[in-house]
Amino acid sequence: MNKQFWNVLLCGAALVLSTGTFTACGDDTDELESRVAVLEGAYADLKDQLGKALTTGSSVVSAENKDGVWTLKLSDGTTIVIDTNVKASTGGSTAGGSAVTVEQGEGSFTITVDGTSYTIPTGATVNSLVYVPEYADGKVIVGNEGATVKFLARPAISDLSKASFSIVDVVELKTRSVGSNNEFVIAGDVTESEGYLSVPLKGIKAVAGASYAVALQVNCSGTVITSNYFTVEVAEDFYFESEKIGDYAIKAEYQPTEVDANGFCSMTIDGLKLLSPMNFKDLFDQFPENAQFQVAPHAEQPGGKAQEKWELLDKSLAADGSWDFYANPGTSFNDNAEQPGFLVYVVADNVTKAKIYVKISDALADVDFTMFTGGSECEWGGREKYLQMGAQTIDIQAAFQNFTTEFPIIHNNQDKFFDVWASASVSNGDDLLIFNNDGRLELTDEGKKYVGKGRGIFWFYRGFAIYVPETVATDGKYIDENGKEYSAGEGYGYDFWMGQPNDYVNDPVGFYSNVASWNVTIDEKTGVISLPDTYTGYGLRMAIVAAFEYAYGVKTLVSGDDKFVLAFFNRRLAPAEAKMPAPKKD
Repeated sequence: MNKQFWNVLLCGAALVLSTGTFTACGDDTDELESRVAVLEGAYADLKDQLGKALTTGSSVVSAENKDGVWTLKLSDGTTIVIDTNVKASTGGSTAGGSAVTVEQGEGSFTITVDGTSYTIPTGATVNSLVYVPEYADGKVIVGNEGATVKFLARPAISDLSKASFSIVDVVELKTRSVGSNNEFVIAGDVTESEGYLSVPLKGIKAVAGASYAVALQVNCSGTVITSNYFTVEVAEDFYFESEKIGDYAIKAEYQPTEVDANGFCSMTIDGLKLLSPMNFKDLFDQFPENAQFQVAPHAEQPGGKAQEKWELLDKSLAADGSWDFYANPGTSFNDNAEQPGFLVYVVADNVTKAKIYVKISDALADVDFTMFTGGSECEWGGREKYLQMGAQTIDIQAAFQNFTTEFPIIHNNQDKFFDVWASASVSNGDDLLIFNNDGRLELTDEGKKYVGKGRGIFWFYRGFAIYVPETVATDGKYIDENGKEYSAGEGYGYDFWMGQPNDYVNDPVGFYSNVASWNVTIDEKTGVISLPDTYTGYGLRMAIVAAFEYAYGVKTLVSGDDKFVLAFFNRRLAPAEAKMPAPKKD
């Protein structure tokens, strides 16, 4: 490992960057401070350049070290020059300062500036990849043995082991229809000779006698380049057995169906099993030699969620069978009544050995999670207390638990919500899933098993409105924070709703979870409401609710009008100095 240190001190330093140079040092404090400022600016410039390199995915195309001066050329055209010989001292003693470290490792450079490290990969980055025809007609003829296609890469790829090649697009010229990219594969190692790349191409699902326009893609150290299209003509006598279903056996516990006339079958997996890392090979008693897994292409998946969330499925299943949900699916993929599940291929040597619809058994799909049969309209504080002005929080779950004192005015449905709150629970018949634990909704250990990458119990607003408190309105009039007077006849005043702002953030249930323009938030995990320091004591009305999000969906916890409470705050009382905000227009 080659390691150099660039010690940047307060004076006597010569700093070399792509941004410029400064030298000299005196005893004058102002001059010293000026140089320190320049030094700090140079640090900032270097950090900015390195940060941009990471953001754009640039790599170090070449690195040159001449007598301690590093010249790093990046794939985006940027050049960074660093003089590692810079030393500084004042009066024979070290003045102090920060060190910049340039460290060349295997496949990367790590540059540390002021304690912040930036690691940039090395390796030539391809800027162009051009097909080189070998015959006058410009075609590549693919027979049963395949063909080798020649490309010119610029700059040249010095280390092919760090480059991966794939077919990125296929268009059948005869019909102009887009292929599935499965008609051809890279069938072996790519080699380099005299500056040209030789790519072995093999047909697998191509049609005999058809012509295709094909584009190649190379990923070199994170930089992806696509070639121009070249014409591939498939021989008339071409034949490739792309499917040979067999040589596998799914374990009986996964309820395999018989293979149908088109080679498809299905299996059913307990949804809980898929929520932990596993390997699909473990689902088989017999598995083809050298076989790998593929999530079937987007167009071949059943219509619905399997197509909508194809990328998630593709990232969740690795070729070796390793499985781990890349993100929360929010569905069991059983929404297509004609063909539930998602399609997985087992492929050995480019031959499909199995086509399996994977159906997820969702144990919670039919469980009723409605702990409450309806919500209540109520007033926090009533005529007894009010929210103060400025920043503060409201523990809404604690308020529900102590509703007799916290909500002294309840307009309706006390028996449907408040009387049920303390004993609210959900079970799946055998096990408790959600319960009220001393005033807070919580998941049991059994309930937590189903969450996966979901949020579990989460809180949000369904609606939000601004009201004028009784104590702020006089004779049906009030004055807003700008001193403007409104009356009931103008659409505002006591008990007149200002309307809902139009910048809600949508939530998974289809209601509204946050009202950004008022800076009033609710903590998803706890339900604690936070008011900003700009709160001036005006009245609020909020439709507050919680739901349960698990791996395969979202369950509402209340039936009817889908809210726990329609709660008023400062409806009756407000601080003496309370002010109404100016109305916001929709």
